[in-house]
Amino acid sequence: MQPTALLILPEVKSLLEKGDIAELRETLAHLHAADVAAIIVEIEDDDAKTLFLASIEDERVEIFEHLDETEQERLLHLVGAKAMIPIVEEMASDDRADLIQSLPTRLADALLKELPRPEQKDVEALVKYPEKTAGAIMTSEWASVPADATAAEALVHLRKVAPHRETIYFIYVTNPDRTLIGVLSLKDLVLADPESSVRSIMVPDVISMPVEADQEFVASKIAHYDFLAMPIVDSANRIVGIVTHDDAIDVIEEETTEDAQRMGAVTPLEDSYLETSFWQIIRKRGLWLAALFIGTMFTGTALKHYENAIALLPALVIFIPLIISTGGNTGSQSATLVIRALAVGDVHLRDWAHIMWRETRTGMALGLFLGLFGIARALLWGTGFPIAIVVGLTLLGIVFWGALAGSILPLGLRRVGLDPAIASAPFVASLVDVSGILLYFTIARFVLP
Repeated sequence: MQPTALLILPEVKSLLEKGDIAELRETLAHLHAADVAAIIVEIEDDDAKTLFLASIEDERVEIFEHLDETEQERLLHLVGAKAMIPIVEEMASDDRADLIQSLPTRLADALLKELPRPEQKDVEALVKYPEKTAGAIMTSEWASVPADATAAEALVHLRKVAPHRETIYFIYVTNPDRTLIGVLSLKDLVLADPESSVRSIMVPDVISMPVEADQEFVASKIAHYDFLAMPIVDSANRIVGIVTHDDAIDVIEEETTEDAQRMGAVTPLEDSYLETSFWQIIRKRGLWLAALFIGTMFTGTALKHYENAIALLPALVIFIPLIISTGGNTGSQSATLVIRALAVGDVHLRDWAHIMWRETRTGMALGLFLGLFGIARALLWGTGFPIAIVVGLTLLGIVFWGALAGSILPLGLRRVGLDPAIASAPFVASLVDVSGILLYFTIARFVLP
């Protein structure tokens, strides 16, 4: 919850308890729609309905759009679907389509039936695109002008259509068949000679994205070019919609959340944490835990293989947790750094040699430092110089291997077309754990008498 909404929440609750609607309306008039939406989420059903209806009528659409789909459905039930038709009708086309898709079938059909025919057709057109594509997140409310119009004619046209467009900061120039041939900013249009043609002031080389493009790729391009909106075109280069910067931010947040969940060894959740059912949580976490459990079993197998060595030199056991955790932590660090660098475009597959060289040097330097530290610790514990050397050499080797493995796995997954985040920290740690045990006892066999 944002600080503004958090600060004003007690006052709003007090006004709701008193039933002072006039004062409540006055208070809400000074709040941003996003803060009003944040307050609605925090209060009980009856109060949420009262608060929404007490808000300024012109701001109700924006307040409703700032709510997530679960809260929108709650408000639809509280206020009544029929009473909410004017709100839904005025929503941005992409938000309206998302709402209809998220509702139970019966409620969605009832709501869709009440909408005017143009809005119905718009929803039907948008929901046909596959999830996580540009088509699924675009809005059909863009501003366009013909190339042969004058600047003055274009401005007259924009004044007429602007109230029904999500943004007019960039205007797209099209042929009669909607083929995208240029773009110009509102600033360029306002400053142009009124009699000059749109064709003479437009930028002809338009950066656009195909309707089937991955949403994350589109969002990254919007961020790269600092666009307020990205035009989306079909196979014939006809503009079919735009993806705005606010939708790009939502996509980046969604994809970042998915990557974070994968890096924590959890299959990404389709809904929010609290909205995900108990059995879905069990399934999405359990599959990964089972895989990691099997991986950890190999660590036990490795230990069993060296049980005779352990029986002869019990002092070796003392350092097993240290070896395992150090190697796993190093691998997790490298994996996290490389996965994030790949996600934000800091590194690419072509940089693999540079990454390997960097991690090789880093692993050796960190391994040398921790190895010396491990030797000192072993000597302080009085385990003797030979065991101290075994610990030091193992730490050097396992830190080096952990750094290398943590960087190789994400690159390998990207190379075969998989999400690098699958090479999660727990997965890398499990792999390095087994390696650490094998390395530890192999070195011990050669060093110790």
